[in-house]
Amino acid sequence: MSTEKTRELKPQGDLVFALDIGTRTVVGILGEYMDDKFYLQDYISIPHPKRAMVDGQVEDIKQVAKIVAQAKSALEEKSGVKLTKVAIAAAGRALKTRQVKMEFDVSDKDTLTEDMVKSMEIETIQKAQAELDAGNTGRTLFYCVGHSIINYTLDDYKILSLEGHKGDKAAVELVAAFLPSIVVEGLYSVMDLNELEVTSLTLEPIAAMNVIVPPEIRLINIALIDIGAGTSDIAIAKNGSVVAYAMATIAGDEITEEIIRTFLVDFNTAEMIKQACSNEEKQIEYKDILGNVHTVPAEDVTEMMSPAVETLADTICAAIKEANGGSPAAVFLVGGGSLIEGLTPLVADKLDIDESRVAIGGGDFLKNVDERGAKLGAEYVTPLGIAVTSMLNQGYDFSVITVNDQKVRVFDTKQLSVYEALTIAGYKSHEIMGRSGRNLSFTLNGVRKTVKGSAMTPAEVFVNDRPASIMTKVTQGDRIRITPAMSGQNATAKLSDVVGYSRFNSGKVTFGGEEYEIGLHALVNGEPKEPDYLIQPLDSIESSGIVTFGDLMRIMDAGLEGMEYRVNDEIIGEDYTLCDGDVITAYDSYGNIIGAAPEAPEQPDPEQTPEAPAAEETPETPAAETAPEEPEAPTATGKAIPFNGPGLTVEINGELITLPPRNGDYILLDLLNSIDIDPTVPNSEIILEINGRPANFSSYLSSGDKAVIKVQTRREEEERRTAR
Repeated sequence: MSTEKTRELKPQGDLVFALDIGTRTVVGILGEYMDDKFYLQDYISIPHPKRAMVDGQVEDIKQVAKIVAQAKSALEEKSGVKLTKVAIAAAGRALKTRQVKMEFDVSDKDTLTEDMVKSMEIETIQKAQAELDAGNTGRTLFYCVGHSIINYTLDDYKILSLEGHKGDKAAVELVAAFLPSIVVEGLYSVMDLNELEVTSLTLEPIAAMNVIVPPEIRLINIALIDIGAGTSDIAIAKNGSVVAYAMATIAGDEITEEIIRTFLVDFNTAEMIKQACSNEEKQIEYKDILGNVHTVPAEDVTEMMSPAVETLADTICAAIKEANGGSPAAVFLVGGGSLIEGLTPLVADKLDIDESRVAIGGGDFLKNVDERGAKLGAEYVTPLGIAVTSMLNQGYDFSVITVNDQKVRVFDTKQLSVYEALTIAGYKSHEIMGRSGRNLSFTLNGVRKTVKGSAMTPAEVFVNDRPASIMTKVTQGDRIRITPAMSGQNATAKLSDVVGYSRFNSGKVTFGGEEYEIGLHALVNGEPKEPDYLIQPLDSIESSGIVTFGDLMRIMDAGLEGMEYRVNDEIIGEDYTLCDGDVITAYDSYGNIIGAAPEAPEQPDPEQTPEAPAAEETPETPAAETAPEEPEAPTATGKAIPFNGPGLTVEINGELITLPPRNGDYILLDLLNSIDIDPTVPNSEIILEINGRPANFSSYLSSGDKAVIKVQTRREEEERRTAR
């Protein structure tokens, strides 16, 4: 058993621990921040033994966590400090940015404090988040991982800092960077496995900017490109601010993969060959996957890589021009990929700037950093920037809130409500607040009608096992439990629900020798529909038909004055509800049935006739021939109306007919038995005329009149009137 005491580690205190978890290596930095300067204490770089990161994103969490554990343990051993807090950065895979501006009324403030300015920045970032979420059609959750102030203004004047000033109106304009939650969550999972609390998260190009292009030189239009193994992250500075971020999913690995294919080697051997070229070695010795040992001139490898290097330069320069709106004045290349042989002149050529204006950023270009004798290359710029950014309070701190047993990381929990936390957790607004079912609005016979949807069932919310509302504030460590709201059902209705088919009779009635269909019918948007039709929003419904005797008379354009109508010897009025099988009879003012032949005059009984006096015999005369029977008048329907005597001869719809003799006047209704029409044709009307003039069924007839009774669609009527 060893008697050596385990070394007791000191608390971390103010010592800064920063990690740059790259696609090829994990770089750890230790240092102190004093008097606006970062003093490097120690550093370490450990390569991944296998590909656990792809394009800057953690793919194998446990494998990456092992390498982080090695870096952490090594730095703890060197420093004698127990590392519990860490600052990290994310690569720009699937990066999205939003540039926003917000104005604030500060007229009631004495002076603007640091907290007030920070609060305004947070509100502006939240506006950017809202704009991003509004355009996000999928379910991917995005986290803000960094922002840069473009401008502060006070009372419409640009100002370097708002703190300590007083005015009426302040404005904050910034660019915010967002990454998918899967990128951020992967990094946090690695930190959790190593019992490291993340105190700051930023975007890699933001971190590099803070040590290569500090605010005092951002008046120059500078592009900084952090070329890693998996991604190339871009930041653009001009007019004193960082104004844009961009990324390209092409970087050093594309060169490595080309070496793998050409020389038949594994990934680590290909990386060694690539680095040997960057180190200006003359000959490179390697072993391929078949065990064969080769020696190849470095210039041959460089020539083989040149197409892939040119593709990388093309992609990077295109992204720079798009983000910047053209070529910048100068370019800094940082990260391990910036050391690729031949890349610098290609970037200068494709941006059409002098090669002297494209530099590989390393220790010579670091601002406000004391390396304490260490000569760090371009691959250490970003990890140093991560450490500096955390001390400038420009990084982000994510707190953990539990929602239905699922951990959710949230940004700035000081003023976070349950509603905002649930939204970040992926709940939709209808699950949180519910919504009543949509109403159904339509028009029935010109009157607007509305059927209401059913009410929603509200969500049940608890915070730390106590009843809460969606506006309850939550903070680090709180537990939210929600039973989602149930939205109400949308309103539905059939025609039969709003048109009272069942309240009225259907069938047939007889009037003037003709049968008529009775009952309700409905047109929806001008088209006939069945009772089970499902009403749609904004439908226009018109119900019509023959329900009462008045409906029938209106369809026939007949009058009620001067006549009497009966059903089963009972006098009826226009409000009489028609029944199936009704036979309607019309009587004139004399009590005669209109349209019926008069009864023959009563003949005296021969037995009761007194005997006439005898007359002289007269010679017998020949018996006269039997007089021929009076002919019957033909009708338009092929029927015949018997008559005695001369009657009344008129023309109906172009054909002559003779009505039977009667006591009293003749009216247009008397001609109804002589024609065949269907007054129930949809969207039609009955045309009544005597001698070319409009008439109605009670209009009087004279011998020789020319009458018209016909059904005509409304379109035909319009064409007829137009022709006139």
